[in-house]
Amino acid sequence: MSVEWISNKFFKELKQKKEDITDTMLAGVKDFDQYQYLRGRYSSLVDVESTYRELLGKIMQDEESNSS
Repeated sequence: MSVEWISNKFFKELKQKKEDITDTMLAGVKDFDQYQYLRGRYSSLVDVESTYRELLGKIMQDEESNSS
């Protein structure tokens, strides 16, 4: 398995989870606590995605500098 393959699968899963949360929120939540919970989960997924993208960038830079 390559880093690219894993990354694509990971981003696809993150996207699906974010869409599921968005759909749930748009369909209506039972109370403000559920809304806050879903908002927190969504924010966490965004943070994870950002961190993963940063790590991928570092990996790519390392590979480029090692191949030079």
